[in-house]
Amino acid sequence: MSDDWIDDLFERAEDAGRPTEQMKKRLLYLLELCRYEDNVHEDYEVEILSSDLDMARYEQLTATFEMNKLDVNYDYAPSQRALAKWIKRVANLE
Repeated sequence: MSDDWIDDLFERAEDAGRPTEQMKKRLLYLLELCRYEDNVHEDYEVEILSSDLDMARYEQLTATFEMNKLDVNYDYAPSQRALAKWIKRVANLE
């Protein structure tokens, strides 16, 4: 009888302490919502995609990105048409 089942059991136990690919995709999404300098952004990407990422660091990065993501109000840029319509409405020119 082969002892492969024991190796498989230990490998699964080790993998349980690591973030899944879906969790890494979520971190990359949250990172895109933040505005960091290019080199910092790239460093975070490398760290997220590395095989050394553990659950503790995953949770730290999630909290960091959640706290640093931009508010929608700062990222909104109206079109010229929408801006002209708003100015006319405010100035009672409609």
